[in-house]
Amino acid sequence: MKNGRTKPNSVQTNHLNGETLGTEQRYRFILDSIADAVYKINPGGFFTYLNETAMRRTGLTPETYPTSHYLDLVAPEHRDMVRARFERVMSGEENPHYELCIKGQNGGGYYVEVKSKPIFENGCVVEMLGISRDISLRKKAEEAIHGANALLERIVDERTRELREKTSQFKDSETRYRAIFENTGTAAMILDDASMILLVNAEFERMTGYSRKEVEQLKQWAEFFSESDIRQMTSNHNGKKNGACLRPRHHECQLVDRFGQIRDIFAMLSKIPGTTESIVSLLDITERKQAEETIRRREKDLESKARELEEVNTALRVLLKRRDEDRRDLEEQVMSNIRDLVLPNLARLKKSAVGTKDKSQIKAIESNLQAIISPFAHKLASKVLNLTPKEIQVANLIREGRASKEIAEHLNVSKSAIDTHRNNIRNKLGLKKKRVNLRSYLHSLS
Repeated sequence: MKNGRTKPNSVQTNHLNGETLGTEQRYRFILDSIADAVYKINPGGFFTYLNETAMRRTGLTPETYPTSHYLDLVAPEHRDMVRARFERVMSGEENPHYELCIKGQNGGGYYVEVKSKPIFENGCVVEMLGISRDISLRKKAEEAIHGANALLERIVDERTRELREKTSQFKDSETRYRAIFENTGTAAMILDDASMILLVNAEFERMTGYSRKEVEQLKQWAEFFSESDIRQMTSNHNGKKNGACLRPRHHECQLVDRFGQIRDIFAMLSKIPGTTESIVSLLDITERKQAEETIRRREKDLESKARELEEVNTALRVLLKRRDEDRRDLEEQVMSNIRDLVLPNLARLKKSAVGTKDKSQIKAIESNLQAIISPFAHKLASKVLNLTPKEIQVANLIREGRASKEIAEHLNVSKSAIDTHRNNIRNKLGLKKKRVNLRSYLHSLS
């Protein structure tokens, strides 16, 4: 209240502060509830914020992460790449998704997919916002699929080459021929030129559930596959199953067994040299196809989560901007009240004070209030966050050129207390054991 009037924006400011606090709590709850790690890093490379997921994965806590550098968590082989990405963000550019290995709490590592972008304030980059997603399971699935594909191709090539070599070598020996056929390790069938099944091996019986007696000389290969697979695998597109001739190539198709179960199959057809017969090798790839489908669903889910995180990021930027505006408004209001309401009353009180002790105390109060509203004090507090109010006050008086004895009298304390404050200030400013004049250094911070 000034001159008997209430400031018109005081109720609005209090209401706004209350609304902002509620919004912050909601968004913090959202950030701490998502499965992805969300973090912020200052230009020096130290963390300024980690959500619950990030702290759980890294083992950091609200007490330890402000002193933790982001490169300490990165696997050595990825540090140069991550450093380059960080510098790119600090220059104002946004990073696309990229993958890296993070050191885990137990000494191992896990893979994450990271997206990062700069946070601007007054046109300058002040922090980096990062979002990382644990993709260890996806990486393992991809490695398993690549390994399975390579193994599949190698097995098919080896088995086909082996069958060709053995068939050519032992085509006149029925006993040896059947021994090779039975021990290929994959389901196989021998077809005549009309696609009738002549022979099947034990693996074929296991895969389909049909015995040899039910298949050999009685069924054609097309009876085990769908119409679409038949059109893909044959040169006969008239829709007839009987008499459809297989084309010599690799095929991915689906086989229906005796019990109606559908299996994903990798089929390979080869002509038997010197004959009109063909051999078809069938490898069950159902598990691989299921893994591929799982990955596709996961990627779709990741895209959805990325959109959600983008919305959270937008809300977070709005929230941070609102908090900064509220903080500045509050600081300006406090300093205005001190200048306009408190200091004039102190001046009148100082004039009416009689005793030296009372004047000294009033002078100390006035000095403290001047230090609070001093632009230098604000700048010093922002640069050195751990300076105490008394140390900021002493630093301001040192900057004005006052000696330790004069400061002690001004603050009504002992000279040794002022010397202790001087040492603490030098330590916190990083001037310990350095031949640097404290007053000159404080002037350089102005």
